[in-house]
Amino acid sequence: MTYDNIVALALTMSHTKSAQVSAANLKTFFNIKRKELANVITKDVDEEFFFEIWKRDAIADQANGEYPYPKADAESNGMSKLKSFYIKGYSTDLQYTKAREVKLADLPHDWDYYLQYQPKSDPIYFIGDNSFFVAPQFDAADLPDTPSGNAQLKLAGVPKFIDLDAGATAATILIPDDSHHRIAIGMKELIYRSRNKTVEADKAFNEFEAEKSKMVDELTNRDSSQMIATMPNDTNLQYGE
Repeated sequence: MTYDNIVALALTMSHTKSAQVSAANLKTFFNIKRKELANVITKDVDEEFFFEIWKRDAIADQANGEYPYPKADAESNGMSKLKSFYIKGYSTDLQYTKAREVKLADLPHDWDYYLQYQPKSDPIYFIGDNSFFVAPQFDAADLPDTPSGNAQLKLAGVPKFIDLDAGATAATILIPDDSHHRIAIGMKELIYRSRNKTVEADKAFNEFEAEKSKMVDELTNRDSSQMIATMPNDTNLQYGE
């Protein structure tokens, strides 16, 4: 479903005419409930939903080894949560090395020590605010002669859900399409509240909570094979002794 389809469904289910709620409010309600579903999926579904990979350039002598999370732009999603991180310590490396996450408070030396002396065979990082901090620090010799586009940092994580504008396509909504109608169900509550229909809003809130639970059940354990290999049952083939 597209943005327009979902908004139209929300208006229909709440018995509301488009003139009764402003387009700006409808867009706000849409983005609130879309993000709420995304947060539930990220937190409660036992699957790698919304998994994405970003590559970023390593920078020589980057202060404190600090790099900002990827930001959203017109062509790519930003990152809200870093799940794993890899580096190429040298531009000539053929494979990425997985970095080890550490807690700054647990390190026996200060961070400057690791920026200088941490071996590239065992890179480490920690997360702070909307940045990640990497050791060891890159030197100019670690990068190609033309550093731009070196892509020596690879991040795997969860994309940031930014607000969508009216007219957004189904692909940009990111929520699984089988749950697009649940955005409309969630919007009902906010539409009712904007119309001072408190009883209907409370009922719509409870309906949305139930739908979130159903969504988690539907999306969890998509692979039911349990990855167990067994021998075929040949009892009826008369191959026994």
